[in-house]
Amino acid sequence: MERWADDDGVQALFEIFTTSQRLILKSMDYQGVRFTKYQIYLLIVLSRKKSMTMSQAAASLGCSKEQATRLVAALVDAGFIERLHSEENRKLVMIRLTKEGTAFVCWERMMVQEKLKTDLGCFDQKERQQFFDLIRQLAPLLRKAEEYQEKTRREFEHEVYRKNIDGASAGGSEETEVVR
Repeated sequence: MERWADDDGVQALFEIFTTSQRLILKSMDYQGVRFTKYQIYLLIVLSRKKSMTMSQAAASLGCSKEQATRLVAALVDAGFIERLHSEENRKLVMIRLTKEGTAFVCWERMMVQEKLKTDLGCFDQKERQQFFDLIRQLAPLLRKAEEYQEKTRREFEHEVYRKNIDGASAGGSEETEVVR
């Protein structure tokens, strides 16, 4: 087994995820709103993109489309996200941040930056530099792994879909269930 896929590597990835999640979420101001962490994640993801489909939103959160729809509905009601129909495909629903949503994310980023200055005060100058250098190196690698994972998931789903279509056209009645 390769080193990065052993128990220590997986455990380290879990620790990075849970610790960074706590550091960020506990540093937020929330401005009197009551959002779930998944709604916060969605706002942050949307702040990096112009817009996304509901399927993309669900994939970015690791949840079903139905769950994503409920999360989005609350953010639409709060005025932080708006729904749009794609110009190319009217059935395709797109979401994007509103001005209020953008302002909220900008404010929260600023609050997290300020709070982290205090919270990371436990590090000396050399440790702080090492911490930020490692984050800058790790972030693009994690994005690359996430993009690859999403690409392979789509390819797998397409392959299962094609097999179902081919099986149905050949008179087969068995269905293949996609579990991901």
